[in-house]
Formats: sequence, C-alpha cells, structure tokens
Amino acid sequence: MISLPPDITFEKRPLPGGNGLTSSATAPWVRSGASCCRACPEAATHISCEVAGDPADPRTAERRVIFEPLGLEIARQMEQIVGSPTDKRPIVPPAPPVEPGEVVESKLMQCSTCNAFVAMLVFAPGATDTGRFEDYARRMYPEYSRRDLPTWIIGPASGPGPEDSADILQVWPTRKPLQRLTPAQFNPRLDRLAGSHCRPRKNNRR
Repeated sequence: MISLPPDITFEKRPLPGGNGLTSSATAPWVRSGASCCRACPEAATHISCEVAGDPADPRTAERRVIFEPLGLEIARQMEQIVGSPTDKRPIVPPAPPVEPGEVVESKLMQCSTCNAFVAMLVFAPGATDTGRFEDYARRMYPEYSRRDLPTWIIGPASGPGPEDSADILQVWPTRKPLQRLTPAQFNPRLDRLAGSHCRPRKNNRR
C-alpha cells in the first residue's frame, strides 16, 4: 500500500480505449498529476508519471513536488510485484489518448474610454472547491498569461439571486487568496480598472 501525505486523495480509472489505467493524486489546493500504466508493443506494461500544467506556470513545479514521489513509489511497488525488466532497451510508450476537451467561458473587460482590454474574467461553474479552482487556473494559464491582464476566476453563485456571493480567485498578475464576494463588492474593482486605464494619459497632456 502507498502511504499518502495528509490531505491528498488518490483515485484510479481506466484510460480511454481500455489499454491501461491512470491514477490521479489530488491535494485540496491543486490537481497534481497522474501515473499511467499503458500496454506497449515492446513490453507488458509501461509506467509514466505525468504532471499536469504548462511548464511556464510556477504551479506546475509545485504539482511536481507533490506528485513525483508518489509516482516513483507506484513504480517501485509495481516492480516489486512483477519484477525488474530483463530487457534494458529504451521503451517508447504509445502516445497518450486524447481526452475530450472542455469549453471554458471567459470575458474581456474594456477601458471605458479607448476600449482597450483591461481585465479578464473566467467563469467556472464547476469550481466548487479549491482543487477545482486550480483546475481552471491550470487550464487557462496559457491564455491569461499571454494576455497579461488582471484575471479572476469566478465560481458558481451561492444562491439564485443576482446579488448572491460567489467564490472568486485572482490568478494574474499575482495570486491572491480565494475570496467570497458579492457583485456589489467585486464589480467596483472592474469599474476602477475600466475608468483608470486612460487617466494617466490624460494627465500627461496637461
């Protein structure tokens, strides 16, 4: 058995196509990675440890710190059960299966004067805990880092009313703690960004 660090859960499921298993580790604040066992033409089983996320995302390195020891321990225990491979030639595993994608809704906020983009909102109806917020942050990292705009991920509302609060996570340019805010508390931040974008330019003309 594998002893998991505190607050880390572990699950396994079949790979699409039925040619192996994938095991995923999840911490409360991050979906960390997966260990995949796939059938290979050159060998009975190939174990690979895959960490989710863009290599440029600093959180990817944090996921690796969490998951890599677990992946190595899985490989070690598998080797104890089935024995060490006798053929030392390098094994090229099959390409990982392509899993269905997910469309993530986002919105770009504009300057009230010049219409330049000033902020990005990512709507995350499935973000019901910190780990799922991290899922959205990981998947959208290439987009919001490329645009280099203040970016927030907005979870589902706590109720059906238009003024009900929601959990909101700022992910760019700096990561802020998760907050629960009402529209009346959050919208003024966007209004300030939209209203102040061209203000320095106007002042320089005086």
